Amino acid sequence: MHIAPLIRDLAVILGVAALVTLFFRRIKQPVVLGYIVAGLIIGPYTPPFPLVTDIPNIRTWAELGVIFLMFSLGLEFSFRKLIRVGVPVSLTAVLEVSFMLVLGFLLGQLLGWRNTDCIFLGAIISIASTTVIAKALEELQLKTRRFAEMIFGILIVEDLAAILILVSIATFFTNSNFSAVFVLQSFGKLIAVIGSWFLVGYFILPR
Repeated sequence: MHIAPLIRDLAVILGVAALVTLFFRRIKQPVVLGYIVAGLIIGPYTPPFPLVTDIPNIRTWAELGVIFLMFSLGLEFSFRKLIRVGVPVSLTAVLEVSFMLVLGFLLGQLLGWRNTDCIFLGAIISIASTTVIAKALEELQLKTRRFAEMIFGILIVEDLAAILILVSIATFFTNSNFSAVFVLQSFGKLIAVIGSWFLVGYFILPR
């Protein structure tokens, strides 16, 4: 009997994820870390041979999974929480992102990379994974603690900084007439789109 590659790949993914999840529960570690390990195991670039074959469809499923995970996290987002944790959290996030950007750039220089690659490396390591940290805190039942609110505040500010970084990098490497004004215009358009959706969702749609 012929089995479609996607069905076979999904069976492999679920099987590996189940085994890794059981192992991480046994050693009392967040299951989300096990999912990351499972992703490394079944990834198409892990030797000695790939466990999945229908890469385009699997990539689409993975992106959908991230979208739904971010959506569930966004349902719990509150500007009141962000305001409550205040300036120290925002300052901490800005300093952390700036430090990691510089550190990543210098690390790339030490490795002999091009300036372009160094910039991308700094941008990659400057932003923490909001979804991974949120799921880990939830599984450890620490989500309601005071320090968890501060962590979420830092992550939210980091995500906002990530938007600005992505806009700046994309503009810099795709536009020959790069300037600070152009970046501000692009960022302003992005804020207008996100702001309009926020106003509709917050004041018009029923809770």
